[in-house]
Amino acid sequence: MKEAVHINKFKTVGISISIVLIILLFIAFFEYIILRIIGFQYNSLLDLVLFFILYLFLEIPLAFITDAIPKALKSVGILQTSKGWLPFILNTALTFLLIEVIDNFMANIEIEWQGSLIFAMVTGFIGWKLRKDEDEPPDIDSEEFKEIDNKFKP
Repeated sequence: MKEAVHINKFKTVGISISIVLIILLFIAFFEYIILRIIGFQYNSLLDLVLFFILYLFLEIPLAFITDAIPKALKSVGILQTSKGWLPFILNTALTFLLIEVIDNFMANIEIEWQGSLIFAMVTGFIGWKLRKDEDEPPDIDSEEFKEIDNKFKP
């Protein structure tokens, strides 16, 4: 019986990892097409794969931070909305800087800064449009925020 439980857990983890990898591969393929259009050059397939592995695994945690900044500023009352230009600017800047840093450290990858900027602006605009329908975070003085805060107090 225990062996069946371990096999089921292994299947669940394997399927979950496979789904995540397929999604990441789809995202990388979409980004590859855009980057090729704007002048992305590489010397070998291994360099291309390494570039996208670095890009995806650095971009995901950094994107969580840049997505959280406007929401936190909205919650404390500094911003009126978390859906304005700030998320677009942060996402665009993150993407541009990340591609430029990876480009500078990888000798076999080359992309002009103008191409990086165009790619960053396109992905920033797409991300901005996708986040338009997200709910606003609650204000720090609201009842909803107090309810959430009480759930985490011992």
